[in-house]
Amino acid sequence: MIPPSGLPRALATALGIGTCLALPAALVPAARPTAVAVISVLATLAPMVGALVHRPRRVLPWVVATGMVAGWTLSIVLGTRWPTFGETAQDLGTVLGLGLVLHMFTEHVRSRPADRRAHARALWGRRADQAIVVVLVGLAAAQAVATARAADAPPSAQWAPIDILLAALVLRFVFSRAGLTTSTRLLIAGCVAAGLYDAVASSSGLRLQPLGAPISIVWAVSMAFLVAAALHPSMAAAFTSASLRRLRPESGRVLGLVALVPVPLALALLPPAGRLPLLVHVGAGAVVSALVIVRGAQALLSSEGHAARDPLTGLANRRGLQIAFDQLLVDARIRGEEDAGRLALLDLDDFKQINDTHGHETGDLLLCAVGDRLSAAVAGNGTVARSGGDEFVLVLRPGAPDVQDLLTTAFGAPVLLGGLARRSVTVRSSAGWVPLAATSDLSLALGDADIALYASKATGRGTATRFAPEQREAVLGELGLGEDLRRVVAGDPAGGHLFLLFQPLVDLGTRTVLGCEALVRWQHPTRGLLGPDTFLPLAERQGHGADVDGWVLDQACAVAAGWAAQGLDRCMSVNLGRSSMVDPGLAARVRRALDAHGLPADRLRLEITEHDQLPADAGVDTLHELAALGVRVSLDDFGTGYTSLAYLHRYPVSLLKLDRSITGSDTSAELISGITGLAGALGIEVLAEGVETESQHRRLLSFGIDAGQGWLYGAPMRADQLPAPAAT
Repeated sequence: MIPPSGLPRALATALGIGTCLALPAALVPAARPTAVAVISVLATLAPMVGALVHRPRRVLPWVVATGMVAGWTLSIVLGTRWPTFGETAQDLGTVLGLGLVLHMFTEHVRSRPADRRAHARALWGRRADQAIVVVLVGLAAAQAVATARAADAPPSAQWAPIDILLAALVLRFVFSRAGLTTSTRLLIAGCVAAGLYDAVASSSGLRLQPLGAPISIVWAVSMAFLVAAALHPSMAAAFTSASLRRLRPESGRVLGLVALVPVPLALALLPPAGRLPLLVHVGAGAVVSALVIVRGAQALLSSEGHAARDPLTGLANRRGLQIAFDQLLVDARIRGEEDAGRLALLDLDDFKQINDTHGHETGDLLLCAVGDRLSAAVAGNGTVARSGGDEFVLVLRPGAPDVQDLLTTAFGAPVLLGGLARRSVTVRSSAGWVPLAATSDLSLALGDADIALYASKATGRGTATRFAPEQREAVLGELGLGEDLRRVVAGDPAGGHLFLLFQPLVDLGTRTVLGCEALVRWQHPTRGLLGPDTFLPLAERQGHGADVDGWVLDQACAVAAGWAAQGLDRCMSVNLGRSSMVDPGLAARVRRALDAHGLPADRLRLEITEHDQLPADAGVDTLHELAALGVRVSLDDFGTGYTSLAYLHRYPVSLLKLDRSITGSDTSAELISGITGLAGALGIEVLAEGVETESQHRRLLSFGIDAGQGWLYGAPMRADQLPAPAAT
C-alpha cells in the first residue's frame, strides 16, 4: 500500500509512464484516437500532480495552465460530437493560455541602476523591437479580418494568422530570456505545438479535427510537452520573477528576431481565400527586415558602448578611460600646447564601513549616486571613469575647475539614496592629481596620482593633493612598512617583533599603583623602535588593527594573571582600535584570553576612544556583554578628537580618562570641575592623563579626581621593571 505522502509521486510516475506509452501509440492510425484522448487527459491532470510533488512558489499560474489544457482536451475529445461546445471550450482554453503568456510577458526586468542607464542608451533599439511587433500584429490582424469576411474562406480559417503570430511572439520571448527553467521551455514548446496544430486545422476549414486525423499527432506531441513541463522538478520556479525577468545580452535578443522574420512569409503561404495581396506581405517583410537591420546596428553600437562602460554606474571603464585619455592628448597636440589637462584619482573615504553597515546594495546605490554627482560637477570639462571598487578617475581638460572645488561640489551635501530604505549618507572623498602633458602615459599618470592620493589620506581625508616627486619616497617607505607589518602579524620574524610596555595608573590620594596600561611597541629590524602612532594607523588601514589588538590583549592578560598569582591587586588596561570595535568576534576573543590565562574579568579594563565615522552601534552589545562578566570599560582621551557625551550614554563606561590637553595648569578650573561633577553624577571614576609635575598632581587632586597617569608616576616600562608594591 502506498503511504499518503508518496501518493503524489506515484501519480506523477504513472502520468509519465502513460505519456511515454500514448505518444508512440498516436503514430499508429488504429490506436491514434484513443492515444490522443488519453494523452490529453494526462496533460490535464499533470499540472496539479506536479504541484503536489514539487510545491511551486507560484501555484496560480499552474491552476490557469490546468484550465487551459482542460478546455483544449474537452474540445478535441468532444468537439466532433458537439461542435459548438467544442469550439467554446477551445476558445476558453485559448483565452486562459493567452493570460498565461501575457503574465510571462509582463514580468519586466527589475533593473539595477546600471541597467537603467543601459536601457536608456538602447531606447531606439527597443523602439525597433516594438515597431516590428506592431507591423506583424497589424498584418496578422488584417489577414484574420479579411479571412473572416471572405465568402469562400473555410470556417474558423481566421484563427490561422493569429496562431502563427502568437507562436512567433512566444518563441521571441523564449529567445530573449536567459533564466527560463526547463519546465518553462517545455511548457512554451507545448503551447507553440498546439498553436501550429490549430493553425493547420483552421486553414483546412475544420478547426476541430477528428482524433484519428494525421494532424492529431502534432496535438499529441504538444500534450506530451505539457506533461513533461508539469512533472519536471524545475516547475517549482517556472513562473517566478527571477526566472522570467533576466534578459539575454543584446546579441542574443537580436537573434531572437529570427522567430519574427518568417511571419510575413508564413501568412503568405496560408490558403488563398481571404489572404491579403502578395504585395502587402512583401512590403511587410521588407519593413520587418529593415527594422531587424536597425536593431542589429543598435545592438552592435550598444555592445561597443558596453565595452567602454562600467556596468554598474554607466561611467567609462578602464577602456573608456584610455580612450578619453588618448583623445585629451590628441587635442593638446592639435592645439600645439604642452598643457593637456589633469588626471585625478579619487577614493571614497570609509566606503567599506558603509558596505559593512548598510549592505552591498546600498554601497552600489552610493557608487551610482557618486558617479552622477561627479559627472554633474565635471560637466563638459572632461570624463569621469570608475576604475574599480570605490575608485574614480577624472580626465580633465585645460580650464576645468580645480580638483578640490570638484570634490566640494560633488560631496558638499549628503547623498540621498533610494531603494527600499531611503537614507541620507554623508560621503567624503580623498583625491590625488597630476598635470598632464602631450607626451604623458596613462599608466604612469595613474601611478603618480595614486601616490598623491595616498598622501591625501595620510595627511587629512577629504582633500585633494597634487603629486610631487618627494611623495614617492615617503609613500613607498610606508608601503614597505606595511609589508613588514603584515609579516609581523603573520608571525614572520623577518618583520621584527611586537612587545609591550606598561605605564602605571595610580591613586592620586595614596599614590598606590592601581594597575597599568599596556602600550604596544614594534622593534623593526632596520628602523629600530617604532611607537604606536607610526604603525597602528597603518594597521587599521590594512585591516590588521583587530589582529594587533588581539595580540596585545593576550599578552597583557598573561602579565595581569602573573600579578594576580603574586597576590597583587592590579588591573590591566588594553586599548581597542576601530577595527576591534566593529569586530563581531570581540567578545569571544576577550573571553578566550581571560580563560586561557585564568584572569578574573574584573582585572581587565578595555579602553575605547570615539572614532570618526564609527557606526553608532559599534561594539555596544559586545561591551555590555563583557561588562556583565565583570570587564570594566574606560573612555580614553576624553575632551579631544571626536569624543562626545553620547559615548557615556551608549557604553557601560566606569572610568573617564581626561586627555592631557585638559589636565594642564592652563585649563580652567570651571571646565575640570564640570567634568568631574558630571562623572560623579553618573557614578563614573575619573583619571587624569599626562601628569608630569607635583603642582599638577596637587591641583588635580583638589578637584576630587580619583587617579592619574603620567611621567610623574612612571614612564612606560617592561613588566619586570615595574616597582614592587610597598610592604604593609
